[in-house]
This record gives sequence, C-alpha cells and structure tokens, in this order.
Amino acid sequence: MRKWIKSELDKNMVRELSKKYNLPVFTAMLLCIRGITEKEQIEDYLNMSIKLSDPFDIKDMDKAVERIVDAIRNGERICVYGDYDCDGVTATAILYSYLNSLFADVIYYIPDRNSEGYGMNVKAIDELKKKGVSLIITVDNGISAIDEIFYAGKLGIDVVVTDHHKPQDILPNAVAVVDPHRSDDDSGFEDYCGAGLALKLAIAMEGDSIIVMENYSDLAAIGTIADLVPLKGENRTIVRAGLMNIENDTRYGISMLVEKAKIENVNAGNIAFKIAPRINAAGRLGSPYDASKLLLTEDEDVAEELADKLSELNSKRQAIENKIYEDICSILQNDPELTYDRVIVVSSENWNAGVIGIVSSKITEKFGKPSIIISESDDICKGSGRSVSGFSLVDAIFACSDYLEKFGGHPMAAGLSIKKEKIYDFRKAINDYADKLENMPMLSVKLDCNLNPDTIVTDMVHQLRDFEPFGYGNPKPVFGLTNMHLDKIIPLSGGKHIKLAVSRGKSHLNLVKFSTTPDEFPYPEGSMLDFAVGLDINIYQQKEYLSFSIKDIKLSDFDVEKAMLEMQLYDQYRRGILNKGILDKYPTREEFAAVYLYIKRDPRPVYAVDVMLSEIRLKSLGAFKLLIILDIMKELELIICSRDCDIFTIRLPEVSKKVDLGTSEVYTKLKEDIEYVGNNS
Repeated sequence: MRKWIKSELDKNMVRELSKKYNLPVFTAMLLCIRGITEKEQIEDYLNMSIKLSDPFDIKDMDKAVERIVDAIRNGERICVYGDYDCDGVTATAILYSYLNSLFADVIYYIPDRNSEGYGMNVKAIDELKKKGVSLIITVDNGISAIDEIFYAGKLGIDVVVTDHHKPQDILPNAVAVVDPHRSDDDSGFEDYCGAGLALKLAIAMEGDSIIVMENYSDLAAIGTIADLVPLKGENRTIVRAGLMNIENDTRYGISMLVEKAKIENVNAGNIAFKIAPRINAAGRLGSPYDASKLLLTEDEDVAEELADKLSELNSKRQAIENKIYEDICSILQNDPELTYDRVIVVSSENWNAGVIGIVSSKITEKFGKPSIIISESDDICKGSGRSVSGFSLVDAIFACSDYLEKFGGHPMAAGLSIKKEKIYDFRKAINDYADKLENMPMLSVKLDCNLNPDTIVTDMVHQLRDFEPFGYGNPKPVFGLTNMHLDKIIPLSGGKHIKLAVSRGKSHLNLVKFSTTPDEFPYPEGSMLDFAVGLDINIYQQKEYLSFSIKDIKLSDFDVEKAMLEMQLYDQYRRGILNKGILDKYPTREEFAAVYLYIKRDPRPVYAVDVMLSEIRLKSLGAFKLLIILDIMKELELIICSRDCDIFTIRLPEVSKKVDLGTSEVYTKLKEDIEYVGNNS
C-alpha cells in the first residue's frame, strides 16, 4: 500500500493560462501543477529556450581555467581524476577528451571501487607523481579530500577541484575549487552533476558553448540522468541537447550501447534503465576503465567488443542483484521480526558490495521502509541504504556514527563502513532513533490530477512530449482514474503480466500491470478500484491507441493512510513498544469468527489487507486487529499463513479443530499489555 498525494490545482489559474497564452487546457493544467505560470517560465520550459549561463559565474572557474591553460602551455602532465560510477566516468571522458583535443599532455585516473573506494587517495597520488603529473583536475569528487589534496601539494602537485557534492566547513587547499554548493558561490544554479560541471569547464576554456555542446552534451546528458540530479533549468537544456545528439551520435561507444540495449526510442528513461546501468556495471563488477575506453574509442570494432563486455557485466550484475534480493526476502520471511523494524538492516558475507545499493532500493520499495544492506567481511563491512521521502537517512546514520568507521550520503541514499561486531548494535541504535518519531513517513504516489476516462484522447500524450525529458525533478505525470469497475483480468506474455479491462459508465479502458501474474493480483473481478497510471501511445497498423501503465492500485473509498498507520502501530507493538494506540485494539470473538469464516468461505491464491478489511465489512475491524487475529490463528494452527508486506498466502489445514483463544500467548499478552497501558496512561 502507498499513500496517494494529489497535487494542488487552481482551476481558475488553468483557465487563465490557457486563454492568456493560447495553450491547450491539458498543457496549461500540467504547467500550473508544476508551478510554471509566468510567461518567461512557460516559454523557457516549453520551447527549451534556456541558455547555459556564463561558466565564469561559478566561483573559482577563472582560477581553474588559468591554471589549466598554463599547464597546457608549459607542457605539464595533467591528470583528470574521476570516479567509477556513470557520472564520474562520463565526466572523465568529457574533460580528458576535450583536453586531448587541445594537444594537452593528459592522462586520466579512476579509482577501483573495491580496493580504493570513492575519491582521492594517497596511494593514487603517489602513483601519479611517479608518472610526472604536476596538475590533477578532479571530476565528480575532491570537495572532501582535504588531507589528500594537502598531501598532493607537499609533493608539488597542484589540484583543481570540480565537484557537485556539498562541501564541509573547510574547503580543500586547492588552486581552484569549482563547486556551485560553496557558500560563497552566487552563480544561481547549483544542481549540476559531475559531468555537467566538466562540460561547463570545457565551455569556459573553449569560450564557445555551441561547439562544446555539439561534441560533449551526449556524455553530459548520460551523466546527468544517471546521477539523479533535478532535470530543471540548465540540466534540462543539457539533457535535451544530449538526447538529440545521441539519436544522431557518431560516438561509436554510445551508438554501440544503444544497439546492444536494443533501444529504438532514445529518451531519458531508456538512458536511465538501459545505458547507465551498463556503464555502472563496469565499476561494480569489472574495471571502470572498460567503460571509459568505450566512451573514448574511435575504433568501431573496439567499441563493439567493449559494449558486449559491459552488456555481459550488466547481465551478471542483474543476476547477482536478483540473488541477493531473493536472499534478503528469504531472511525476512524466516525472521519476520526484522520487518517490524522501522529501518530494515540486514547483512551477509555472501553479498557483493558493488550492487547492494540497488538491492536496498528494491527492499525499500517492497516494504515501504528505509533499508540498509551490509556486505560483511572479516575486517570492515560496507553498507548501502535507501530511504523514503521525509526520513533523512544520512541524518539517522549520523546520529549512530559512534558505531561506524565511515559514512556519507544524502537524505534518500547513504553509504557506510562498519566493523562486523557492531552491526547488531547499529541496527538497534538506528531503530531507536527512528522510534523517536510519532509516525514514520509513508511510501507515497504523487498524482498530478485525476482524469475523466470519457475525456482522455491521444492528443494528451502528444502534449506530454513538450514536458520531456522526464526524470528526477521533472517526473513523468501520473494520473488518477477513480471508481473504475474491474471487469476482467487477462494474462499477458504467458502470465508474466496482466491486462485489466475496466469501465466507468460508457468508458471502457485496458490497463497494463507489468511483472504481476494473475495469481499474485489480490483484487477480484467486480472490485471498484482507483488507479494511478502513466499515459502513452501504442501504434498498431499505423493507428495510434492509448496505452495505460499502472503505477499503483487501491480500493475506491478505502482509507489507505489509516490502514498504513495501524500497520505501523502493529509493527511497533510486535517489537515490544507499547503506546496508547493499542487501547482499543483488543479483538472480539465476533471479529475472530468473521475473519475465519471469510477465509473458509472464499479461498484465494492471495489475500490483501485492504481487500480483507473491505470485504469482511466490520467497522470495528482495522488493520492492527486483522494482523493480530491472523497471528493468533497461525499460532493456534487454525490457518497456515505466510505474510509478504500487506499480502498474505492463507489456507486452512486439512483437519480442523476446536481451540481455546485463552491458550494463545499472543492473545493473552495483548490483553495484559492493553491493561498495563490503560493503568499507566
């Protein structure tokens, strides 16, 4: 279940925008929802007329250019010091390639994820000194390398930092520190990724944005999309230009990746899910140099060989990731107490540290809770976590820093290093931190607006194209279809996906839900449902048809938020945390009987919490009571039951028996706990 959040919409403003600027009502509505209501904003957004700002507006850009130009003029050896992720690799390729075009004596260095980790390190600096490097230019790193840059200076190596991460209180002692997040930077736009900043540096040196954009916006677009910086302002300009270049790309490496990924329509989504993972796979499971060489090669055969290698690594990465995900789901299934935690923390020595961040995203998505996945080792273990909006994971980790060797990140994602023997205490500490909140933020779906199924036409999808590229900070619109009758569930692709035939009045629509089998779908035919959907177009025999992809489903008129809060209360109670919320949660015999008879009367492959509550139709029965009743029935062997988040697989044993509720430890303890809370409140 997810909480649905509908965007605010001023219908009078929509009518005014539509009339004043001669816009279709649907376009005016989406602009209004995004807060784009002024003439200049509208023109910039729809016409993509935003020009790149003067790169010299960024603090220290003049110092950076001056030092690099001197190095080229004096024949000094320059090293572009990058990073192993997609943003770092594309940033490295941009700056190395550009400096190489100026006949600079330039090399590049990308640290190994496993043996060196992120950012600059002393061993690498020593190696570069031996190679005669006198100037290091960092891309996508360097802002936190205070000690390493000081060490480089002692060896006679100057450093120019270009980084988009937030600085500490002290800036590194570099020749130039180009970072828009500096407190003294007044350039006005701070959301570049590492590749975007490398592009700006190249423009500053070239003095001509058109030439640099023509040659490098493809690389900058990939880095920008991959690093999840907001697709607003200049980032949107860079990505829009880069996608156009990729469609007509003469860069062998990117063309081969597009071919191997079988991409027919180059857009931000395909870059994010098919191109960026292949580039990232090199750093996760192989060598990031395979990715950088692919992006830099001018030999078509070499490009094909490397694109094949990255595709194979990506397939391997997917297999490893799926295995880890299955392992974690099995662990949580066998030890459900871990799922009661507000922050799920699991660890194993069998998990590859290079992919645990991706798996953490899946666990958070599945359970609706922040998660931290830890790859154990004999010495220092590495962890990666993902959060839900509203819970700052990096703040939570910072509050538990006494247990950690190293950590960093931002509110939605973070990484850490920890000794194996401290994992248990860390898990307890971070959950103690989370327990201080009255309620945890919930996983949510944000709707742009509800649509009347009678009024949806293909031209709406054509209007959506003016809002591309979609991505972080400029999401593809999601629309609500409410009070739809579920007419039929139709298997697709041998049962891997389903199509739902739904209707409201005279309107009949077909909606697709991917990666869900008919047996996994908990809503029976005849249900009244609300759908969160994305709009697209399918073309068949040269005719356009509307396509609806389902993002989320809920029962019409069902209070999802109330049920989710009760499930949070249940999780806390099962962890031994007592509060006043349980005072009215003691289940009656009538409620026990209603749940049991419902299961007996209507056996199904799966049961969902919301469906059960809706169909049992007892006002007194909420999510907390339902979950407790199922626990008690399972304990007393009245049912055979397994839980997967808010979905249950339930069947009755072959031989039924009479039981005494008083013999249930769960039932007895709940009564005692309610009496205790009542007496002490």
